[in-house]
Amino acid sequence: MDWTVSDVVSYFTEAGFPEQAAAFGTQEIDGKSLLLMQRNDVLTGLSIRLGPALKIYERHVKVLQKTHFDEDDC
Repeated sequence: MDWTVSDVVSYFTEAGFPEQAAAFGTQEIDGKSLLLMQRNDVLTGLSIRLGPALKIYERHVKVLQKTHFDEDDC
């Protein structure tokens, strides 16, 4: 995934997580880093509240990872 840090921040802002999106920018998470993130990274490494962190991981990070890695299998 060739997303820049700004792309990741924009994605989460547009997904309804503007406050949490800033944490991705602060931690300099780009597309490649996002695809490598594990649940614990999102829940504890970004210093964001637990509720939004769970939603971000389950509804976005996991989905993006599954989509990306499924495409690689083709």
